[in-house]
Amino acid sequence: MSIVKDRNIAYVELVVLLAFLTSLGALTIDLQLPAMPMILQSFGLTEANQQQWMITAYMFGFAGAQIFYGPVSDSLGRKPVLLFGLTVYVLASIACLLADSYGVFLLARGVQGIGAASARIMVNAITRDFFQGNEMAKVTSLVMLIFIMVPVFAPALGSVILLFGEWHLIIWVYMAFGVMVMIWSMSRLPESLAADNKKPLRIEKIKLAFIQVISEPLSMSFAIISGFIFAGFMAYLNAAEQIYSQVYDAQHQFPYLFGGIALFFGVAAFINSKIVMRFGAMNVTFYGMLVLLLTNSISLLWVHIYAGIPPLWLFVVMMACINVCIGLVYGNLMAIAMLPLGHIAGMGASVIGTISAVMAAGFGIFISQQLEFTVTPIMLGFFITSLVAFILVCYFRHSPTADFS
Repeated sequence: MSIVKDRNIAYVELVVLLAFLTSLGALTIDLQLPAMPMILQSFGLTEANQQQWMITAYMFGFAGAQIFYGPVSDSLGRKPVLLFGLTVYVLASIACLLADSYGVFLLARGVQGIGAASARIMVNAITRDFFQGNEMAKVTSLVMLIFIMVPVFAPALGSVILLFGEWHLIIWVYMAFGVMVMIWSMSRLPESLAADNKKPLRIEKIKLAFIQVISEPLSMSFAIISGFIFAGFMAYLNAAEQIYSQVYDAQHQFPYLFGGIALFFGVAAFINSKIVMRFGAMNVTFYGMLVLLLTNSISLLWVHIYAGIPPLWLFVVMMACINVCIGLVYGNLMAIAMLPLGHIAGMGASVIGTISAVMAAGFGIFISQQLEFTVTPIMLGFFITSLVAFILVCYFRHSPTADFS
């Protein structure tokens, strides 16, 4: 098997480990989706829209912490920062188990996000340390191909876990997964940051690196594009359990419908890994987002025709098509944003990740909180966010700094 830059880990193992680390965030969201009404009720609450904050609290912690991990990793290395974050994640999971109020539970969820953010940022930085350009986009898509199995199977697995006990069992699974990837990383993951690339942890240096990142138009634009694309997706994720259970009265089908739709994301990510080296990340992203905008336009028209509640089969088809388009562009957005930032990959991954995640969480909860008795707010959110993102991609499509050759 191939060895990456003569490091002591095989290419396949590296990709799988990075995928598992990337999966930490999705697992922490998707596994508990079937349990969200139960969690809400266990704290004496009944307003369905309040359960959306379980995801948003996690996402805000996840987003806010990212800005710190990159600069620290540029100085101390990727591995110690990753292990620190995984430790925080496991401790926060314990806090979720011990929470005696919904507010404390949401606070613990936020700290879970702070811990899991290290995995997200370090995966991006490690990938950038080892690869660049179209090759980075390919590896990112392969990571996503494995990662997507989490939302495909996690809701169904969550439902199975609930057959054997109450929702606290799901938190125990979080803890077990966190400990597993921590031990794997500790024993097998090489330090990807070369010693001569480490930077002193000085405020002046951090400030300079931060300014360099935010001064890169391509990087900032694609961070914003990523934020808009995933704002629509976050709104759907926040409201998915409510949509299937309350709008369509299909709560028993929810884990399977949600997982089946997510599978299309994985198929698209696999296709992207095969075509991105031939056609280029920018071209695939442009056409993928063009199709996404057209798909959202047609979907919004169908929703209007059916007065906000299209048949369940049609809604599933619409969401599957949207997932295909997002799957095609997901890995490419970060690769393009990181292209000019190889010399400050840690800071770059932190700033880009923070901007993208804060936008996705903020706009996502705003959109999903409009949910009442129809899917109109969700589909309108998809349309508006994809329109803005596509306009930005059109503007930067032919930027000289976007040349991957």
